[in-house]
Amino acid sequence: MLLTDKLRDTIEDLYKSFASYHLRSNSGACPDCHSDFDEQRLHTKPLRKLTQEDLWLYAMDALYTWGDENDFKHFLPRIFELLALSHEGPIGFVDPAQVFTKLLYQSHCSSSWRYWPSPEQEAIKDYFHAVWDAAINSEPEDLRFSSAHDWICGIAQAEDDLSPYLGHWLLAPSLNAHRNLAALVRRDLSYTKRSTGYWAGHEQQWEQVVAWLRRPDVREKLASAVEKWGDSPFGGELLDAAVMLP
Repeated sequence: MLLTDKLRDTIEDLYKSFASYHLRSNSGACPDCHSDFDEQRLHTKPLRKLTQEDLWLYAMDALYTWGDENDFKHFLPRIFELLALSHEGPIGFVDPAQVFTKLLYQSHCSSSWRYWPSPEQEAIKDYFHAVWDAAINSEPEDLRFSSAHDWICGIAQAEDDLSPYLGHWLLAPSLNAHRNLAALVRRDLSYTKRSTGYWAGHEQQWEQVVAWLRRPDVREKLASAVEKWGDSPFGGELLDAAVMLP
């Protein structure tokens, strides 16, 4: 993924906003699900040095069978950073939806992020907007996850209204923003038949994406891309998407 200055700044803000949450000597992993080695792996390095391999088990099971809200907040900045750096690591790290869905998880030891202190909420929102901008402007081949679809699906796990993100995409002028839109249409348009996977339970956000794809200005955006870049190596994918749009 393209690491923009804005994305780097929002990641630093996450570290600052969640700095008061320290790692406990025992982060409360379910003993039936995780070994002592899994727990100790979280303690072998400073937070910013933990790798995808160190954190992928925790990132999957946090709050469900591992630790409480304060533990999750401790690791949140590094996990969010690793999501943005996922193209640099091995295949197998958690995807955005697996992590962002935890922000709404409520239990006896956790609450929805909408009830967290305002500075923490703002830091997360700023990250969402920055990582989304970076995702749509990245070369599709440099996105670890299958396409920008995975990022908007992930954000939908925590945000009720996707219109700011879709509106930003509509105005994004870069070739990569158009290529990622074409990828959404060409590879993921079948998803518009019904909400499945991580979209299940987020039908309102799903319908926002479907309705957005049907807008004339989205069609015009792809048509303009074909006119501008039709002779480039990516002209075929842009043309295919323009034809496929409903």
